[in-house]
Amino acid sequence: MADSSASAYNDLDPKYRMDGSCWKFVPVISGGFFNEENGDSIFKHHLILLQMQLALIFSLATIIHLFLRHLHLPRLISEVLAGVILGPTVVGRYFPHVSATLFSQQSVRVLSTLTRFGYLFFMFLIGVKMDVNLIRKSGRREWTIGSFVIVFPILFIVTIAKDISLKVDKIDEDSLEWVSLFAGLIMLTSFPVVAILLMHLKIINSELGNLTLSSALISDLISVVIVNLDKFGQLTKLASERVALKSMFLVLTLIMFVVTILRGMIYWIIRRTPEGKPVKDAYLFFVIIALLVVAVVGENAGLQYMYGPFILGLTVPTGHPLASTLIEKLDTIVSGWMLPLMSTYCGFRSDLWELKKRPPSWIIFTITFGVLFKTTCAFIPAICLRVPLKDATAMALMLTSKGIIELGCFATNADKQAIGTQDFTWAVTTVFIFAALVPTVTRQLYDPSRTYRGYQKRTVLNSSLNEGVRMLACAHRKDDALSAIKLLQLSNPFIGTPLSVFGLYLEQLVGGSSPLLLNHQLGQKSCSDGRWQQIIDVFNHFKNHCSKPTQVQVYTAISPQSLMHEDVCWVAFQNSVALIILPFHRKWNRKGKMIADSKELRAFNIKVMNKAPCSVGILVDRDRSRKLPIADKSSTYRVCVLYLGGKDDREALAIGRRMKGWPSVYLTVVRCKEDEDETQKGWESMLDDECLREIKHQSRECNNVVFKEEIVRHGADTSSIVGSLLDENYDLILVGRHSDSNSPLIEGLSAWTELPELGAIGDMLASSEISKSVSVFVVQQQVIRK
Repeated sequence: MADSSASAYNDLDPKYRMDGSCWKFVPVISGGFFNEENGDSIFKHHLILLQMQLALIFSLATIIHLFLRHLHLPRLISEVLAGVILGPTVVGRYFPHVSATLFSQQSVRVLSTLTRFGYLFFMFLIGVKMDVNLIRKSGRREWTIGSFVIVFPILFIVTIAKDISLKVDKIDEDSLEWVSLFAGLIMLTSFPVVAILLMHLKIINSELGNLTLSSALISDLISVVIVNLDKFGQLTKLASERVALKSMFLVLTLIMFVVTILRGMIYWIIRRTPEGKPVKDAYLFFVIIALLVVAVVGENAGLQYMYGPFILGLTVPTGHPLASTLIEKLDTIVSGWMLPLMSTYCGFRSDLWELKKRPPSWIIFTITFGVLFKTTCAFIPAICLRVPLKDATAMALMLTSKGIIELGCFATNADKQAIGTQDFTWAVTTVFIFAALVPTVTRQLYDPSRTYRGYQKRTVLNSSLNEGVRMLACAHRKDDALSAIKLLQLSNPFIGTPLSVFGLYLEQLVGGSSPLLLNHQLGQKSCSDGRWQQIIDVFNHFKNHCSKPTQVQVYTAISPQSLMHEDVCWVAFQNSVALIILPFHRKWNRKGKMIADSKELRAFNIKVMNKAPCSVGILVDRDRSRKLPIADKSSTYRVCVLYLGGKDDREALAIGRRMKGWPSVYLTVVRCKEDEDETQKGWESMLDDECLREIKHQSRECNNVVFKEEIVRHGADTSSIVGSLLDENYDLILVGRHSDSNSPLIEGLSAWTELPELGAIGDMLASSEISKSVSVFVVQQQVIRK
């Protein structure tokens, strides 16, 4: 203890020491530029110095990321580079006086302590976000790949690296622990790193993303067991068997206490929190205190300080209310402020000039043959389990990715062991290279959009008469489901081809890092079934009140808001859906007043329309009634199709033709056309005439079908016709999007379009200034992507 105090004393600047027994008091907070005595610098105050360091670190990292983000590199790269610049590689070498002032030895210790504190909370949040149920849901593929990718590399590469270090590099026995740590971490597959990578690549809820994430979770949990068993084995060699057994007993006791007592208290907190209400602050304080106590006790019992909080985080059920509240309260400050300091600190401790020296043979072996062997251990099982070649290669690369977990482990153990600057620099450089290389190569190998590319037409117009029409209705809340089933009821007449309905409840992923896609037809459940039960009830009500047998399946997708459209496209692709029904991002109350305008929902709709493997329609629901449109057989329902020509309008007409099968539905088709000679007709006009031929014939024979033609010269005439339709008191208007149309019929209207995803006509009909109760369905026919 005396040696430690003397060392701390000697680290101080001489002008801040009095003599052998006296200390000059230096306040943490500065009195200001003009209140410093004897020309002292304000940087002698630790708070001022820490604030300056944080400002430099985040400013420099942000500036670097502004340039590197165009290369689609993760922010971790910018943070490490910021540390390298501020460390001995650049500032310490070329501006030593600046480095000595801003990053003195004592101030770096303060910064290091802050990074450890942030890493502790980060590991706790990782445990909270991790869905352990993925293990139970994982199949043979996930278990095989996850086991192969960690067990064989750990057993073979670590052992061979230790032998090379002893026989070739002639290192002493005391340095073997660093060799094991370096080789082990390079062979590690970290679930948080893989999850962050998948989020960065925006493929976490793709088929390959789910397989990779589940395999990484299994691999990570296996590695935790292996690492801690190895640690107890080393403790037996260094101390005694008795000390090792005592440490193991204390660790197991701590784990049992967390899993039983603390887990029980966490569930008690959840039960005490009413549904829809926030968790009380007192309960959150208890969880934070338990987190800190577990970290301290675990460190003293022989468990690394971050594993105790990680285990505690695993006991918190994912989702609402506790996990989502903890992430909401802690994630911003931990992931956005504390955690980046860890990667910057690792870059700061590195010295790239040390790389000029020849590295030890065991390091060369680990980062070349070792990484190749690990990639092969992931690739071969994937190929044997019939994963496509490019997908297997991309998955193998992602399972070898490195990131903040490896950097945190290197930094934590570097302070405990006598690690040279060269070895630490090689460790950080290896992580840096993989963090930059893996996303770049994976993006070239795996393009998720190619999954939906095809040549099969999946539209209502081209649907088979025998198989019928398959429609997917998306809902973010109960009102969306109610709006969708009105349209589905109209599209399912007693006479006509059968209709298959797929309901998809979309929920934002909060309090977890593992997206879910549940098929309730198969009885799949999760810990929050109550939130989507009302959606299931709406679709079951529709099924029970159909006039003929109708197939109905309901799914639930829980994923990040930015990737939610992938679930919609995947469900549509898997079930050969012809039409996706999306809710409009604006909502009206029963008085006709707009009450909601969601930018997130609008962005979601645009993404679906750009990527969907079938036709898409956005339903603008202004209907103020809550009953099904055909429930009352004595009432009538007026539907209008505004037909300007083109594939989108042909798809809208195909939907309208299904609705006329109801005797109580009155269908009006208004065709707008130019006054031109028949000789000027092209292929599109011929297709339009063919689609309208049946409607023209039925308008002469059926009382509930009306066909009109209007001669239009320019966009102003079309706008007048749209206004007249609103005066006709229709219940529903169907219109095509006309996304790629240069027709004179809409000339000049596009310049005033507020919502381009609806097209010029759809934008006019969906205007927030319209107070009438007319609903609008804007249709985009499938876009064939080659």
